[in-house]
Amino acid sequence: MKSHGTDAPVFWESTQRTYEGFPLYLRRPKGLDFDSLSVSFPVHMVITHEFSFRRFDGAPEPRYDSVLEEFDLFVTGYFSETDKGQVVLVETFGGQRHYYFYVSPSVQVESVLSDLRSRFPGYKLEAAIRNDPGWKFIRNYTAEYLDEI
Repeated sequence: MKSHGTDAPVFWESTQRTYEGFPLYLRRPKGLDFDSLSVSFPVHMVITHEFSFRRFDGAPEPRYDSVLEEFDLFVTGYFSETDKGQVVLVETFGGQRHYYFYVSPSVQVESVLSDLRSRFPGYKLEAAIRNDPGWKFIRNYTAEYLDEI
C-alpha cells in the first residue's frame, strides 16, 4: 500500500488504551504531515464497520479478526491509487472498527460506501462526512490519545 503522493509503503504505529473500561485499539500511519495534507484534503470521512462476531469486550473474535484482514487492507488503501484521500486513523472499539480519512471535496461518500458494499457483501457498513479543513478532529484525537506512541 502506498502513502499519499509517494511510492513508499505505509508503516503503522499502534497502541491499546482502555476507554470506559473496555479495550480501545488504535492504529495510524507514521509520519503524516497534517499541515501539508490538509490543503488537499479538507473533508473528514469516517467509514464504520460493525462486527458480525465480537467478544464480550467489543473486540472482534480472533477467528473473525483474521477474516477481516482483506477488508482492512482494502479500506485503508482505498485512496492510495487515486490520491483523493488519506487514512489517518483506524480505531477498534465497542464491536466496531472506524476508519478515519481526510479526503478531497470531490469524493462522494455514497459512492465509496456503495463500492465497499459491492466488494464486501454482508458487511455492516456506514459512512459519514463533514468539512474539517483544519483537521481539528485528528489533531485533537492525536493530542488526547496518540502523542506518546
